[in-house]
Order: sequence, then structure tokens, then C-alpha cells
Amino acid sequence: MNKLQRRGLLLTAMLLLTLSVSVYGQQDAQYTQFMYNKLPQNAAYTGAREVLSIRALYRDQWTGGKNGGIAGAPKTAAFSIHSPLKNDHFALGFWFVNDRLGLEHKNQFNVTYAYRLNLGKQVKLSLGINAGLLWYKLNATSAILTDPNDPAFSQNVSRVLPDVGAGLYIYHPNFYFGASVPNFIKGDLTAKNQSGSDAKRTAHVVLMAGGVIPAGKVLKIRPQIQYRYLANAQSKIPHTMDFNLSLLIYNRVNIGGQYRTSFGNKNEGVKLTNPDSFDFMLEVWPTKQLMIGYAYDYTLTKLANYNRGSHEVIIGYDFAFEKKKVITPRYF
Repeated sequence: MNKLQRRGLLLTAMLLLTLSVSVYGQQDAQYTQFMYNKLPQNAAYTGAREVLSIRALYRDQWTGGKNGGIAGAPKTAAFSIHSPLKNDHFALGFWFVNDRLGLEHKNQFNVTYAYRLNLGKQVKLSLGINAGLLWYKLNATSAILTDPNDPAFSQNVSRVLPDVGAGLYIYHPNFYFGASVPNFIKGDLTAKNQSGSDAKRTAHVVLMAGGVIPAGKVLKIRPQIQYRYLANAQSKIPHTMDFNLSLLIYNRVNIGGQYRTSFGNKNEGVKLTNPDSFDFMLEVWPTKQLMIGYAYDYTLTKLANYNRGSHEVIIGYDFAFEKKKVITPRYF
């Protein structure tokens, strides 16, 4: 390894450490295919598919690259399962997320509950809550530092914090709107008696909406949007938005694109908008019950010099145990 390569790796590692400790430790995992993985972001989605439904997702961010890639880049695995109960007004679910970035490792386990009301003409209102645990670990002492006496990296961290969140979800076969705070509980992400670090866990606000517009017998146009706000955080760019547009063909193949951008406040001294990525998505339904999806993110930030993009795969299955319960196309 030559001097230039070592310098590049060191700068990359330092960048990741900065992101990891000062920003990412406060953030929840992000998903490009958010519309198929709603449960970890909104408890009110519990039971919305009207059958027992499972989803498994894996995301590998900032992979490869001509400069050797980004060591410690984010990797996320998520699993969820939920279903209405015999009394159709109630639904239960469970989700698990394993999220890694650099020196950080997070595991979240949550149980979800939703109460659903019929508003008429196939419109439902769901109110949901979630509760569980976050197990947060930071292997700080393994960091290679320019200042070995930096107190922020003097101790490893292992904390177990409570998760409590809530949300609402309004949905119809052809549209939806959701608003949620996946976790209200603030928490300290530093070791006991540690100085030099003020890493805190803060709340997120998540809004999402989407619809289906018929375009003939074959095609359907599906615009969707997601907004995320990192509340009370030190980040100067706490707002993130995903703009998604896709075409559904014969209710079996979905092809789409997505633009992600983040932005801050003018008084923070940063650009109002910061383009993050352009994403390509492809989902197929081999059967009415089975869904397989793939997304590729092309990085638009300066990190593009160090990676060849991000990959995300998702598999879902909807069970129909009762012969009378027919699975109709559910677009969200």
C-alpha cells in the first residue's frame, strides 16, 4: 500500500468516525424501499395488509469503489411480521433491526399494536404504538486516532435503552398517509463517567404518503414521498426527503426512480439543499403473495469518490390462511 492509499484510507476512516459518533449514533436506519418496509418506521402500519405479512430486508451502503471503498460503511438488516387479529379492529406485530456503521452496532427489538377504524368507502384510520429495546454498542477503543488521548474514544460503550413510539396511518387501496415518531425516549449514548462526548439519542419524525393513478389497463403510476426530521439534534441538516415515482405493470412488475435530498436551516450556515442520491428500484410479484425487490442508490455527495453505490434487497410474503380471504392487489 503506497503513501497516497494510506492517506486516503485514513481520511475515509476519520470521516466515518466523525459521522458515526457525532451524527449517525443519533439516527435510525434509512431504507430506499421504505414503502415496503413501513413497520419499523410507523407502528400504525400494523395489520394494514389485512393478512399475516412478513418482510426481510438487507441494505449494503457505499460498497466498493476505485479508492478501495469505505471501510465500516453502513450495513442494515431488518425483519418484520404483523397481522390483524380475529377482532379486525386490532392488530399485532414485531420488528427487528440490526444496524452497523463503523465502530457502532445497534440492535432494536419492538412489538407493535394498532387499533383500526373504518372511515367508510374502504378508508381506514389506524392508530399504533410500539415498545421495545435498543441495544447500542460502540467499540471506541479500537479506533485509530491522530490524537490517542481523545477522551471521546477512551471507553467502549454498551447501553440498553427503551424504545417507545407511536403513529397514525390512513389508508385506502389507492392511497395512504402516515405520520409517526418511532421513538420518543431520549438517551445517553456515552459510557458512564465519560467526558469529551455528548452523543445523544433523539427523536425522529417520519411523514410518508403515496397513491396509485391508473394509466390504462396495463400501467399504474405510483408517486410516493417520505420526509424525515431529526428533532433536537446537533446535525446541521436534520431534514431528509425521498421523492419516488414508479410504474406498475400488470400488477406484477414495478420499475421506479427515487431522488433523496437533505437540507438544513439557513441560519445554520449550510446549503439549503444537499443532494444525497438517485435511486433505481425494481420489484416483482411472482405470485400474488410473494414480493421480491431490489434498489440501487447512486451517491451524489463527495463520498461518490469512495464507493460504487448502495444495494438493498427485500423479500416479502403475505399469507392467506382462510379460503374466503382473497389477496387482492395491495400497492403499499
